[in-house]
Amino acid sequence: MRTNSAQKSSSSSSSSMLPALAKGLGPAGVKRFPYINLVTSTIRNKREGLMNNGRDFDLVSTVTKTILDKGTVNDIEPCASGDGSIGRVHSHSMPLQSVVRALRQRGKGWRRISANRVRTALEACGQLAPGIISVVEPDPKSDGSEVDSDPNHGLIVQQTIDACSTMERLLCEAKSKAHVSFLPTLDHVASARLSSLSHSQLLELNTDVAEVVRFWQPSAFNVSEVNALVTRIEALARVVNQGRFVTARLFGSRNYGLCSNLSDVDITVSVSSPRGSGAQETDASNRSFFRDLAAILRKSAGFTRIINVSHARVPIIKFVFVTPGKYRLEGDISLNGSKGLAKSRLIATYLGLDPRVRQVLSVLKLWGIRRDITNHNTLNSFGLMMMAIAFLISRKVVPPLQMLATAHVTPQAWARLAKIHHSPHKIAMLYPVINSASAPTTPESASFQFGGSAVRCLQSGADLPEWTVEGTRAYYLNGGELNRWRSPNHDSSAALLFDMFRYYGFEFDPRLHAISPRLGSTTIPRASLYHLPPLDSETTIADPNKWRNKVRLLAIEDPFDLAVNCGRNAPPEWVEGLLWEMRRAAWALLPTEHHHNRHQAKQHSPLDRLLLPPTEKIYCDPGIWASAYHRALEPPLPGSMAPVFDPAVDCVPD
Repeated sequence: MRTNSAQKSSSSSSSSMLPALAKGLGPAGVKRFPYINLVTSTIRNKREGLMNNGRDFDLVSTVTKTILDKGTVNDIEPCASGDGSIGRVHSHSMPLQSVVRALRQRGKGWRRISANRVRTALEACGQLAPGIISVVEPDPKSDGSEVDSDPNHGLIVQQTIDACSTMERLLCEAKSKAHVSFLPTLDHVASARLSSLSHSQLLELNTDVAEVVRFWQPSAFNVSEVNALVTRIEALARVVNQGRFVTARLFGSRNYGLCSNLSDVDITVSVSSPRGSGAQETDASNRSFFRDLAAILRKSAGFTRIINVSHARVPIIKFVFVTPGKYRLEGDISLNGSKGLAKSRLIATYLGLDPRVRQVLSVLKLWGIRRDITNHNTLNSFGLMMMAIAFLISRKVVPPLQMLATAHVTPQAWARLAKIHHSPHKIAMLYPVINSASAPTTPESASFQFGGSAVRCLQSGADLPEWTVEGTRAYYLNGGELNRWRSPNHDSSAALLFDMFRYYGFEFDPRLHAISPRLGSTTIPRASLYHLPPLDSETTIADPNKWRNKVRLLAIEDPFDLAVNCGRNAPPEWVEGLLWEMRRAAWALLPTEHHHNRHQAKQHSPLDRLLLPPTEKIYCDPGIWASAYHRALEPPLPGSMAPVFDPAVDCVPD
């Protein structure tokens, strides 16, 4: 890459604004994707300002011409020019009351104009052009009366020969700034293809994509420091928990190898339960162990911060550790996190199936960081990877490992999978039986009775093994059998990356479809999944608070916890913003002829354009997101809600 995007660290790549953005705030104090009511209020305020500016523009233009036509020419005053010579400036003046009388003589529409209205407009416009228009109040006489006949008092317009054109230009600029400018919809990208790239351009893009993989490869020394930390935490845990089996393992990106030197360190500590203890006793014992572990970590050298988050759904200990080699490692310690470990191994298996998977996921993860998209409060990198893996399975780059007992997948097996995707009944057979109509079951309570029968291999039809982790079905194909896999898809990693961004940006409809990496589809009807139902038709955006609190617009099925939505924390505005960012990503990878500013586009390679950090404007002006929130701004029924914005009025041509 010409600007070495993949070589920059994740901490410095997103500019100095990132510490605030990590908390979901931009420089202007708004969300990365602002709330819809903030967008609509910004548009309304700007529209009101536009109307006011328009009225002021007409009034000031008329006043200026009136004073030039009927005002008094003052004495010629000397003025120093830029080259040091002495020039001369004409000054015209006219009493305020005389201006008002002249305006009222213009006829209907002007007869009720007041002096205060004229002064307000001129003072507002005078701020744009100090020295060209100024309002001077008359000095009172000693007897308290005012002087309005002196041409040097009252309203005064000081001007050069081109004062009228200058004022008109400034007022037009102010009026233009009051318009609401929207982010481009990029509709032309929907039908674009990377095939328009020349062979050399495509080769360069694929090379750049492959280079990003190096970004997510920590140094050998960093790896050794992390492994030493895990060993140390395990030793301390054994001191706390004498007499019980204890192990500490890495999970997450540090486990499957898609990490950098600065990536978080996620560790799960597995502790055996005391013999004969019940569920409540085990829970109390584990919480006591966690408190004691946090206490001993606080006293241990190298740990500079320890926070015990004991009341979370999954209790964790957050830590900061400075290694002997001066690496500053941040991370979390969880207890008995076997599911997290199993999910990490599943991702690692997909990464090893085809080199294009690692390349696509590497760029996607870096893109999420550079564009300030992924975070723990809305959608983390795991959810983003589930979106990518489901897409890659749908394109037959990799097989659906949770649905197979063999890596030899014939066209007939793919056809069976497609039939499942389009059959609510077949989908229901792959989910736990619902115990009651009013209370959908969880995988744990269903005892893995899937539709009354076991899940069968797509290829052979044989029952798949019932592997469980923490009471949850966690089977997926792994081992030497995977060596038989041969992908029927021969697209390059760059083409797959572009198609993924283009698909999610333009074709994917989160209101209708759920993303399921287990079923290998991005188009599972939400109506077919009892735990990820379609949106309630009665929940509309007419009430933004109701919409935000009750609607889960993005549905990403967890590969093991089938009742868990990986996108559950993303508010609807955030989802719409994410999909716009997907559209922008596809646009960034296209050749320069698809860009309005071709000269600027040529300064960056396609991958560099993709990874550029957001501009400050998207944080400072929430109103520009109205075009991205098009689904949110649609009235639920014709005429039931007045349109919030009108592109014909608010859009400013590029």
